[in-house]
Amino acid sequence: MTGTPLPPPYADEAALWSRLAALLPDPVDVDEVQGCWDIGEQEGGLTVLVERIHEQGLSVSESARAELAVMAEQWGVWDQLGPDIARCGPVPDAARLRVLPDDAGDPLPASSVLPGPPAADLFLVPWIRCARCGRVLARGHRMEWWGKLSYLPLRYVVYAPGDAPAPQVFDPEERGAAWSALTALRTCCRPDPA
Repeated sequence: MTGTPLPPPYADEAALWSRLAALLPDPVDVDEVQGCWDIGEQEGGLTVLVERIHEQGLSVSESARAELAVMAEQWGVWDQLGPDIARCGPVPDAARLRVLPDDAGDPLPASSVLPGPPAADLFLVPWIRCARCGRVLARGHRMEWWGKLSYLPLRYVVYAPGDAPAPQVFDPEERGAAWSALTALRTCCRPDPA
């Protein structure tokens, strides 16, 4: 595949999939999820993975939860799996990245975040938030004439409340845009030195 390369650590999507499948302790479950990747049934594999995590009451790290969210978005099942991914395992109070279900807050008009004259019908749905610095990765959707947001995002936007730093905008048409946006969010603030 040509185009913009995926950012590290997401450059090897097959390895990322295997790492997410390994969240499950039972090798039979891991094989089932891995088998879905192998035959091109990523949607089904993600559904199985999230269902098993909940059935078994497994704890999922904040990083893995964010990666599950982006993987679900990429394979078109975020709308189905998003609420379950957002509540995967106990979320420790110290979690830096928090995956938000779509109903966690009202969509923001893009004009309140983006400089210049963005489309009047573009709204940002907060998706993943950094608890440390307050920056948010949002999905930008068009408000359709019937009053609902478009199914597919038109932009991914990483922004902070206030004026600084400037928002970063990622075009979903670019290969790995959601992964690039997650990388931008993860690197927005570094851990405190030990």
